[in-house]
Amino acid sequence: MPTSPRVGVACPRPVERAAIADWLRSAGFEPLILVDACFVASELTGQPPVLVVADASLLTPAFLVAMRKGDPNRPILAIGDEGDPNEKALARKGVSFHVRPLTEPALLLAVALAQAESRTARRSPRKTLARLATSIEGAPAVLLDVSNEGLRLEVDAAGGAKLSPQFVVHVPVLKMGVPVQRVWVKSAATGPVRKVQCGATLIASDERTLRTWQRLADPATGQFVAPRPAAAKVGSDGLFDRMSSLISNAPIVGSLAHLPWRGRS
Repeated sequence: MPTSPRVGVACPRPVERAAIADWLRSAGFEPLILVDACFVASELTGQPPVLVVADASLLTPAFLVAMRKGDPNRPILAIGDEGDPNEKALARKGVSFHVRPLTEPALLLAVALAQAESRTARRSPRKTLARLATSIEGAPAVLLDVSNEGLRLEVDAAGGAKLSPQFVVHVPVLKMGVPVQRVWVKSAATGPVRKVQCGATLIASDERTLRTWQRLADPATGQFVAPRPAAAKVGSDGLFDRMSSLISNAPIVGSLAHLPWRGRS
């Protein structure tokens, strides 16, 4: 008989911990209450958790090491308050940060996305792009890297909060929109303005879109950049001719007035 996947729960707030455990249980998971790093390292037995939901204050280096022992890619979801000083540091360690108050739909969505990220469908090499300009539902975004199966993009925090499970990425340089399915969303680790990054898989099925996308993702094609506007041509009435005409017709004054002037009668 198959067992329910286990999800570790490390939270010092009894009411919040009980709520998270109930939500996970109702979704078919087995909540596993984790006390601290020592408990994880010495007393955790049986099937390892597929991911961990933890209060941000508990995510010390020792806890992270203990939780990822045997699986360095095990997803960890941090719960914290707005403006938590540890948010950026946790993001650099691959921890997804979620701001309180936490709701059941938000938690279960985060768990589903974290599971999807841990078993990514990408099988081809990832190609880094030079921040290719795109848009999502009219909001600006930039493509960071792509593969034949998906992409990683960056948007501002407000835009990231509105990302639907499925959306269309409009790529002007390709002159088309690409339908994708969101896999994960997390805060960017660096940058002066708060940004979020999103990973998504392609759900396009038409041959033209897939062929064009594969060309974009092919490392051999190099970087795609928007074409630069053509330089303005200087015709017979251009700046140089106008300046020459002004100079030739200007009156000669001062100490040069008595000298012959070539081109004047």
